[in-house]
Amino acid sequence: IVFIAGMQRSGSTYSFNIARDILRKRCTVFQEASQDVLGALRKSIGTDHILLKAHTADETILRMVESGAVKAICTARRPEDAIASWMETFAFNLEDCLEQMRAWLAMFERLKNYALVVRYQDIERRPLLCAYRIACHLRAGALPLEIYRVARNYSKGKVIVLSSNLDANDPGVINIGFSHYDKTTFFHRRHVSSLTAIQAGERIGSEAVSRIRRELKLF
Repeated sequence: IVFIAGMQRSGSTYSFNIARDILRKRCTVFQEASQDVLGALRKSIGTDHILLKAHTADETILRMVESGAVKAICTARRPEDAIASWMETFAFNLEDCLEQMRAWLAMFERLKNYALVVRYQDIERRPLLCAYRIACHLRAGALPLEIYRVARNYSKGKVIVLSSNLDANDPGVINIGFSHYDKTTFFHRRHVSSLTAIQAGERIGSEAVSRIRRELKLF
């Protein structure tokens, strides 16, 4: 059982797809955007692996990670950059983003000593190395060439094309109102907003950035 528990807008969907493609080359994989590990166990009878992705976690899955029964992968980013991207992509307001970020940080405090932690900056600059670290964490026996090919499939350039062409009415796309996403890859429409990094201040202003830094001192 693998739990992708990254910070919002920090590369968690990248790590999800790397993990899924590496696992499914060997065995069958049940995947779900959920923290409900017990529900996934009931629904996944007959498959070899369970792959869950969520930004929150209940006590059951937290304890399973702590006991080693579930492998966790947490991607992380400077909160101001994550929130700025979040607000820009999904039109969430700052109050809601702060509330959900506090919840994620609390979860991360529980998980960080048991999970593989991958920084967003490394996904941006060294995606192949991040894919290799994920593969090693999964202990799936993936070879370097295989890891390279999987990582190449989810380059920023390829994802921006994929996410820009998502049709909300396509049967392979799930519409959740404020957004829609591919039900296999979990990439949302406009998942990648730019091929170059944009600073948080340019997106939401210096005052909002100062407030985020002031209120989220733990990270």
